[in-house]
Amino acid sequence: MTDPLNLLRKAAALHQAGRLAEAEPLYAAAVDALPDQPDALHLYGVLCAQTGRNARAIALIEAAIARRDSAPAYHANLARALRAEGRLAEAAASLRRAIALQPSADAYFSLGNVLRQLGDTAEAVARYRDALTLRPDFADARVNLAAALEGSGDPGGALDQLRAALACAPADRGALFNLARTAQARGATIAAADGYRRALRVDPSFEEAAGNLGAALVDGGRAAEAVPLLRRLAALVPDRPDRLLQLATALGEAGDTDGALAAFRRLMALTPGDPTPWQRTAELFEAAGRLDGLTDTLVAMARLGRRGRFHWKAAYYHLVRLCNRLLAAGRMDRVSALLPPVAAALRDADAELHAWALFLQGSLAARSGDTATARRLFAEARPHLPFLAHVSLEDEFARRVDALDPGALARSEEAFVLERAAEPGPGPVVVASCDDGYLRRFGPLFLASVDRFAAGPQAVHLHIVDPTPDTPAFIAGLAGRLRRVRLGWSSEASPAGLDGAARTTFYTFARFLRLPRLMALYRSPLLVADIDACVLADPAAFLEPLSPERPLALQYFPDNLARLYDGVGGGLLVLLPEPSVAALFERVRRFLVSWTAERRLHYFLDQIALTAGTDDAIRRGAAPGILAIGTEGRLFRCGGGVFVQILTEKGAPGFDERVRSLLDALDAAPPSSDARLDRDRFLSALGIQ
Repeated sequence: MTDPLNLLRKAAALHQAGRLAEAEPLYAAAVDALPDQPDALHLYGVLCAQTGRNARAIALIEAAIARRDSAPAYHANLARALRAEGRLAEAAASLRRAIALQPSADAYFSLGNVLRQLGDTAEAVARYRDALTLRPDFADARVNLAAALEGSGDPGGALDQLRAALACAPADRGALFNLARTAQARGATIAAADGYRRALRVDPSFEEAAGNLGAALVDGGRAAEAVPLLRRLAALVPDRPDRLLQLATALGEAGDTDGALAAFRRLMALTPGDPTPWQRTAELFEAAGRLDGLTDTLVAMARLGRRGRFHWKAAYYHLVRLCNRLLAAGRMDRVSALLPPVAAALRDADAELHAWALFLQGSLAARSGDTATARRLFAEARPHLPFLAHVSLEDEFARRVDALDPGALARSEEAFVLERAAEPGPGPVVVASCDDGYLRRFGPLFLASVDRFAAGPQAVHLHIVDPTPDTPAFIAGLAGRLRRVRLGWSSEASPAGLDGAARTTFYTFARFLRLPRLMALYRSPLLVADIDACVLADPAAFLEPLSPERPLALQYFPDNLARLYDGVGGGLLVLLPEPSVAALFERVRRFLVSWTAERRLHYFLDQIALTAGTDDAIRRGAAPGILAIGTEGRLFRCGGGVFVQILTEKGAPGFDERVRSLLDALDAAPPSSDARLDRDRFLSALGIQ
């Protein structure tokens, strides 16, 4: 009979030599013969992890730990298998145990990596520094520390670490690559290109460096130099869309329009659900002055959109982006040249998109001061775009507001019922409005987000349109789940005589209709938001950039060609109760009341009212200073404030179940010490990453 310990020694020797297939049966035999031998269990588990069988590896190494808990290597290797299985919190715990037994640079480094995946960047930075204390020449730890510092807003510290990594290991391709990438992010395209070339000299097969080199060359105006490189890279995997897109872009920038068009046609076939190659094709045709190609491309996009290939308005959205880009470059002449043929081509292809193109033509006419042409085009488009009835040209907003029947204003004001005021805190009062259905579906999540991120006692006011008899009990139940939020609310019934679409429109602008009343009630800064959204930072952080000179923050797009209905985004407003802000929203309220009195309420009226009111205030010289809220991907940012709207995610399968699970988890656990961890939990539950 073969000695089991001898089998284990042979298996370990084969394992160390990389002969895993030969080592495995020997490990299995040793474990069968010595089921309580911890080294046999551990080493067999390590081999299983190396061959992708992580569940089996975890079981074996946990069995080894049960027999010998004091071996740091066991815990470190268990962490690797757990991390591969996505069990990150358990992996972190195993690494902490390994470090407690025997601190090592490798264990600190691995823990830093797991913490970064968990979103705990601050502690990851600390653990990488621990690794470097034990091993200052640990180049990989410096590279990953640099990435963590970059992600936490310390680009200078990141650069220092990358330079130190190169001092430790001048041929470290990761350090070279990341240093070049950092330069590229800062717009230093020449330095970036040089850095990528150095990385490629270390590893000529480093495809990501080659791709980034091509991008740096294109960004630096050297597209012709990038084309051969990107062509070779694309040839390595001919059906890889990102590489083909890079090549097509470089060809276009290098002036090879036909070559770029051919590459985009290939990309269309590879990615049939992606409108990007169609959009880029339209841009190429426009830049080359080939308006027939531009119109054919947009018509094809329109038809494919109606078939469900992509969003049915994708052609219109891209037309707006293209026009705005040209207007920003001072080329109104080119916008004037392209809109008529596009509108004509869409006339027979898609009547509704034809109307949207007419709207853009009318908007361009209004921008040029040709109000008569704008009115004619809007009238032609109105059967498909009824919201154009609300669009104000010249002084139409002021005339409507000034002519408002005082009785209509009084009747609207009488509909408001204050149920309970919230006690204001040091920050803004958070305001949202909705109907009873949206309250039940989105109110718990919205309030939970404010409650989670508020730094202290926080006032929230909900305005509920068309409450039901049990709405008060539902709101009381919501209040009972909240730790920091002090909840106030008001209500009103929607006006009689509205059809379903008009009632929905009323719901969308109700918060603006009642904003002057709430400003007078609370006399505090307000954060006004959609309720199908989440506030992902302390509400007070949104106030940081506001001042008496700029007391209003909102999404503001004054140069957008579609600005007459889309010049101001009302999904998030932050305001100080300054007189100029109060006056603006009082006139917006009167505008909304006037249309409500006529029972003419069309979709987009909320945005139109804000845009027209802002234009009116500017025309009268009474506009408050406006801070434009920026976006970073899907996140709105205002000062230190972070906000996200829930868009198409609400229709995704399992959305409501994920939200309920998140709410239960929030009830059971206190806020994290790192707000980014909680923010990631919300975004993950929403399906936004």
